[in-house]
Amino acid sequence: MFYDRYEAGRDMAEELAHYASSDAVICAIPRGGILSGIAVAKRLNLPLEIMVVSKGEHVSDAGPLYYAVTEFGTCNCKANSLPKVELDNAVALTKEKRVAYTDSEELPSWRDKTVIVVDDGAESGLTIKAVVEALLEQKPKKLIVALPAASASVIKWLEEQVDEVVVIKVEPEFTGVIHEHFSHYPEVFDKEVHVAYWHAKHLFEQHNKPKN
Repeated sequence: MFYDRYEAGRDMAEELAHYASSDAVICAIPRGGILSGIAVAKRLNLPLEIMVVSKGEHVSDAGPLYYAVTEFGTCNCKANSLPKVELDNAVALTKEKRVAYTDSEELPSWRDKTVIVVDDGAESGLTIKAVVEALLEQKPKKLIVALPAASASVIKWLEEQVDEVVVIKVEPEFTGVIHEHFSHYPEVFDKEVHVAYWHAKHLFEQHNKPKN
């Protein structure tokens, strides 16, 4: 069991040590994933960026449809396609969140980069699958996914899609929820994401400032 998201990030960083001070960039998934992401970025001396995702539930006569939509418009759903109006609303929400987190509407460029995706775990896999699909469309040079815990089925899917998968705790059949792997798993608020994002930027810039 991890104490908190930071400890999980430090454990993942140990498994990713071969990327330290390389050309890789951390892609953290807010909200909780940024706390693990900043720990990985700090240990490996790598820059941190984020991928914003909007998650929700569409209710229809066919039953509930759970979805995850990225700021690039990539949608991962458990059933049929999400209605366009809800897809557009979800993308608009991600854009609002990006401004709240980064003070900018500009999306990062992932093309031709070595990208290490970090989240604080994967239950159904909706979020991580949406992010991976969005990043693959951006044509990165190499794509790595690092998670503290995930189900065997999610890991299998990831291994078929990306170049490298790091999962500390593999659940053969994931029957619980992510927070059961943590002693301390408080809710993460938007302001904490904003602070963590800029703290990561400052740490990387200070550590890599040219010496006179």
